[in-house]
Amino acid sequence: MFRLARFLPGLIVALTPWLAISVLAADITPVAPDPFFKHADYGDLQLSPSGRYLAGLIPAAGRLRLGVIDLDAKSSRIVASMEGQDIGSFSWVNDDRLVFSVMDLQAALGVQRGGGLFAVNRDSSDFRTLAPTVKRIMGSGQMVFRYTALHSALRDGSDDVLVLNNERNARFPDVYRMNTRTGRKTILTAENPGNIVAWVADRQGAVRAAVSDEESKTSRVYWRAAAESAWVQLGEYRQRGESMMPVAFDGDGSLLVASNLGRDKAALYRYDTAAKKLGAELVAHPQVDLTGGFRFDRTKNQIVGIAYSGDRPGVAWFDEEYARLQDAVDKALPDRMNAISWGTGSSRVLIASYSDTDPGSYYLLDREKRKLEFLAAQRKAIKPETMPNRKPVRYAARDGLEIPAYLTLPKGRESAKGLPLVLYVHGGPWVRGTDWRWSAEPAYLASLGYAVLQPEFRSSTGWGRRLHESGYRQWGRAMQDDLDDGVDFLAKEGIIDPGRVCIMGASYGGYAVMMGLARNPERYRCGINYVGVTDISLMFSVTWSDFADSDYIKHAAKEMIGDPDTDAAQLKATSPLEQAARIKAPVLMAYGGLDYRVPLVHGEKMRDALLANGTPVEWIVYTEEGHGFMLESTRMDFYQRVARFLDRHIGAK
Repeated sequence: MFRLARFLPGLIVALTPWLAISVLAADITPVAPDPFFKHADYGDLQLSPSGRYLAGLIPAAGRLRLGVIDLDAKSSRIVASMEGQDIGSFSWVNDDRLVFSVMDLQAALGVQRGGGLFAVNRDSSDFRTLAPTVKRIMGSGQMVFRYTALHSALRDGSDDVLVLNNERNARFPDVYRMNTRTGRKTILTAENPGNIVAWVADRQGAVRAAVSDEESKTSRVYWRAAAESAWVQLGEYRQRGESMMPVAFDGDGSLLVASNLGRDKAALYRYDTAAKKLGAELVAHPQVDLTGGFRFDRTKNQIVGIAYSGDRPGVAWFDEEYARLQDAVDKALPDRMNAISWGTGSSRVLIASYSDTDPGSYYLLDREKRKLEFLAAQRKAIKPETMPNRKPVRYAARDGLEIPAYLTLPKGRESAKGLPLVLYVHGGPWVRGTDWRWSAEPAYLASLGYAVLQPEFRSSTGWGRRLHESGYRQWGRAMQDDLDDGVDFLAKEGIIDPGRVCIMGASYGGYAVMMGLARNPERYRCGINYVGVTDISLMFSVTWSDFADSDYIKHAAKEMIGDPDTDAAQLKATSPLEQAARIKAPVLMAYGGLDYRVPLVHGEKMRDALLANGTPVEWIVYTEEGHGFMLESTRMDFYQRVARFLDRHIGAK
């Protein structure tokens, strides 16, 4: 068992005050949005390749800066900051050098102009701009948007990284090897098999696998034996159906793929490139698709484990040393997901630990001294002991399909009956909606006294082909049934009062809110729609959205949602705007004025139709926000409105 210390003695507190921890009173139960929707206090922390240094995104002077601690010398310093910007992400290149990009946490989502790529030494010397920010690009008068972005850090001891760059083709970028001291780059994909949307490099930095996108209808998979070899097509897969995708290379150069050939949930395999078929199965999971999450050890030159996110997350270790370490850490930090990483030849292990009640904390383990020390909490104001638990649940849809979901109940009222419910619908919808970790919205809503159900309804990804593909052309139909069936499941269990249910969601979730109110006006007492689609036909006709005239709209959307020419009657019947007269329940609608994914016209048309029918509407536009809300002030205002709206219509008291 490890000994747990609260701070790194003489290091975190004495030498690095910018990493100090403040503690709130444990008996305070938060009900205001402030602690939930503030930006995180600390960003990512990473050990250097050797394990001697620790870098992290650290708050200083009102911004997130890049800081480095020398764990041997017990010294620290801020090594990079950008005026008017926050460091958004970073990666170690080697023990002496780091790369990073920027963002602005004090600007709304619609006016973000960050990005870029920069490099700096761990002692703050030899700073270099490798690629300009979006703001610089826009100010240059460039007619076609060109960019350079980090693909991956090589960690091979050189000063080089792999970057994506679209100077040859605006839509389909190439991979280059770039020196972070000179900025010079060498193309690695000059022989391009065409329309590549995903490149996979081996452990030596050679790009040896690729996936193309053919009009959002077909994917082709390519592989080559070496950097100079010709590309070989391994397969062609339709958008709907079985597929096989390259995801990584092992240390010996063997190709690893994710595939659902002959099965519902994708598993990970070694691929037999000579026979062009799946080789040995590496690992599979009974609940979810496995498509990545590899843990690679450079000293052993092999993949040692796979991270997964089932109902609860974990790691499947193939290496006994890692498995023993994971077991020891999990015993020291129980009931949590503990992601471990350590430097080459080092006894130090960095642990990123989180749970459904803790947004995330970092610990440093010295394996030789058997001492586990607390470093920092990502969100200091969130006290895990006051947070509600999120419970994975499953229920049967009316056609028998099993729907995974997460249920959050108010703290201390887990056995209560007849609770008011917020049915929270995720966006996408072709994404994984949520997983087992702390999440601001359900935690906040539960703190107000509401039960919160988050279904992984059909169309959701990550849970297997059957769940995903059963949602094709089911907007407003079976996808909506899954939501209603979740409410009925909780009502049958006695957990909720079916007469006090509000439906809430963003983007596709906002669509589901409006469609739910129109389709079953007797079921929902109110709806909260933010940045939501309201008319399917507008998705195909609005020319100023960010996917207007895209292959997705021309092809994929017609198969997945419906064709506006041949399925006009169905799309009309499943467009909330067309059904506005059926909506009687009050609605809170919030939109971003600079949203190019779901343009403001979706909300304006819906608002006007509802008001014309006498439906109560609370309407708000955040003028500089986009497809989501980034400013703390925006989020505070919005969730105060949400709290008041819910209290008026389904009240938790």
